[in-house]
This record gives sequence, structure tokens and C-alpha cells, in this order.
Amino acid sequence: MKFGLHYQLPCFGLQSPVQRYRDTLEQSVHAEALGFESVWPVEQHFNADLSITPAPLLLLAALSERTTTLRLGIAIVLLPLSHPIRIAEEIATLDVLSNGRVEFGIGRGAIPAHFSGFGVAQAESRERFDEALEVILQAWTRERVSHNGRFFKVENISVVPKPVQQPHPPIRVAANSVETLEYMGRKGYPIFVATPTNPFPRLKKTLPSYREARSRAGYPDHGDDVTLALPVFVNHSRALIRELMEPSINHYLQTVASIYKSAAQRQETTAAHVPERVERFGRMSWEQACESMAIFDTPQGCVERLRRVREDFNVGRIICWFNIGGMVPHVEVMRSMELFAAKVMPHV
Repeated sequence: MKFGLHYQLPCFGLQSPVQRYRDTLEQSVHAEALGFESVWPVEQHFNADLSITPAPLLLLAALSERTTTLRLGIAIVLLPLSHPIRIAEEIATLDVLSNGRVEFGIGRGAIPAHFSGFGVAQAESRERFDEALEVILQAWTRERVSHNGRFFKVENISVVPKPVQQPHPPIRVAANSVETLEYMGRKGYPIFVATPTNPFPRLKKTLPSYREARSRAGYPDHGDDVTLALPVFVNHSRALIRELMEPSINHYLQTVASIYKSAAQRQETTAAHVPERVERFGRMSWEQACESMAIFDTPQGCVERLRRVREDFNVGRIICWFNIGGMVPHVEVMRSMELFAAKVMPHV
């Protein structure tokens, strides 16, 4: 099993955006030395309590100059919100800067404010996603690109540079619903799943639909088809874990519940999942979070639970979310990473 880091990067109160970015770079550089394989910031917009990473490629470009082997993943680029030619250029440039270390993570997006903020209809997200990906793949694999679609029109242009990785960087798609799981299975794309959105019990029910669709479409099952984003924290003291993590994860849960509740009140969305997410995120206790979506434990406890995750879901990579909610001090995040690398990773 491979292990990476996941970053959403909340910033609020007296926290400094400059310091939050510096801490993230320091943690990521240290992660390479500790044996972590990859790093995965996510694109988010318009809410510092949730995230200050609207441009994760800039963070990864800075990181590319301070690392040599770390895979630079995006979890995810919100594909419907940008022009695909621009995305193709920027991802290819990052692949050149890093000498072929990019992992191209993409998704449709789910937060209504992202779509309204960019003037994009959320109902169009599936079609925009498909069309944008088609253009990007052409841009990377053809000398010149022409495309006449519903949303994007491109006429005989040359997109340069081309990626170092051929035919293109590995593609991985965020999948939150059964519909998307089945669709990506039919397409044969590797996927991301995240336990805050799809807790362990739900994953047990829904993840087989992806692998069944993938098998029916003729794509072989392999350990790298599923990457799991998972809140993680390790310490020898469970009491200290709770002291550090409970305020942070509560902040995350309340922030997400507030985002969806506000979207519903402003009638920005009629999605069926919104009431359920408001209810679940707004009422989840520490004990429920630890049981259903996070691994906060001693080294041995983390080993045992990760082994069960591997057995239950056959995931090839865990991207560890060491500071969900953003309230854990930098020094404690670094200590947890070091303990995880020394006492957990070798045993899973």
C-alpha cells in the first residue's frame, strides 16, 4: 500500500495564510524524507474556513522545486469551472517542471457556491466534465487540436509543452455517488473516494458498484484503481489525540454543514443529498467520526484499522489527512507524520 498526504488547508481566526502555506510546504518536504509517496491538495474556493487553496497547482509547483521523488497529485481539479486548454497547459507545465511527477486528479465538484461564483450551472457539471476531459486528452496527445462542442470551441491550435509522462499524466477521478462510481467504472478510470463524504459503512455498500462496472467493461481489477482520502492522526496517548483532534474535526464538520445549509436556504441547489449532508455533518459526534470516517489512534490501533481498510476495500493508496479542520499545531502534525511513518507504514 502507498501512502500520501491530503491538504484542504483551512485558515481562520488568527491563522496566517503565509504561515499555513509555509507549514504545508515544510510538511510535504518532510513527508518525502519519511517515505510518503505523494501529496494531494484540493481545489476549493470562496470560504477560508474550509480552504485557502484555490490554485493547488501553484502550491505543487513550489513543492516540485523542493522535492525529487514525491508524486504531485491534485485531489482534485474542479474540471467544469475552467477552460480545458488552460488546464492542459498548466498540468503539462507542472509535469515538465517536476520531470514527470504529476498525478492528474479531477472531479465535477459538489459545493454549489463554486458554481455560482464562477457563473457555471451546476446542472451542467457532468457534460462540462466530459467535454473538458476530451479536449485535455487531445491537447496532450495530438500535435494540433480542434474541437467544436457545446461548451468549448477550439480551432487548430498547438498546445505546448507536452507532458513528460506519455501519453499523459495518470488520471484519477473523484467519485462520491453511486452514479459516478458506476460511470467511472465503465470508463475504466481509477478513482478517489473520501470517508468524510462516503463513510466506511457506505463505502462497503457502494464501492462494489465501481468494481463491478469496471469488470463488465473489460478493465482488469488491480490494487491501484482506488485511492482513499482518510483523516488520520497517531499518537501514543488517545487522550492527547482527542484533545488535539476533536476541536479540529468539529470545525470541519460544522463548516461543511453550514456551506450546504446556506446553499439550500439561498436555493442554489436542489440536490437530494443536501439535507442528508447537513444532518450528518451537523450532528456527528467525536465517537461517530472516529468510527465511521477517521483513524485517530495509537500506532498499533492505526495498524489494525488500516489492515481492515485494506481487507474491506482493497485500496492501493491512502492519502492521509493529518489536519482535517486545520486546528492542529504544525509541530504536532509533524510528530504524527513521523510516528505514522516509523510505526504504522512498515506494518501495513
